[in-house]
Amino acid sequence: EPVNTEGLAYIRLPESDCWVVGMRPDDPLAQKEVITKEDLFGLPLILPERIGVQSELANWFGKDLAKLRVAFTSNLGTNAGVMAMHGIYRAKEKRRKRAAAKYWGKSRLIQKHLYPEIKSGVIMAWRRNIPYSQAVQKMIEKMQEFEASEMSKRRRS
Repeated sequence: EPVNTEGLAYIRLPESDCWVVGMRPDDPLAQKEVITKEDLFGLPLILPERIGVQSELANWFGKDLAKLRVAFTSNLGTNAGVMAMHGIYRAKEKRRKRAAAKYWGKSRLIQKHLYPEIKSGVIMAWRRNIPYSQAVQKMIEKMQEFEASEMSKRRRS
């Protein structure tokens, strides 16, 4: 999230993602514990292409938004990660447990949390009212069972 859910059925997962900046491990910023907006002023940045995500970033940067140097926008995380390995900062990518960066290894690309922190929710979504294969239908049913189970756990605690 943020994501437009119009025309979609979805479940909201109980976890959230922390936003990060991806960079080469030999970058001077890689030595920092967290990355602030001031750290990013004047650096070549790759921003997410989605307008909702850009809006979140504009809010985070506030009046300092004009100090950014956006090299380009991308909707493909893997491509942005490759560019980050070549010295362009992959700014504001959400950190996911199974993100592509995990498979590249810390020797090629690292991620540092933003401070102050930005978190966003995670959803699993699918189009409503279309026929699905038996396998996809089973997956949707399992996701819905998971959601019901998680809601039950939250009510008990």
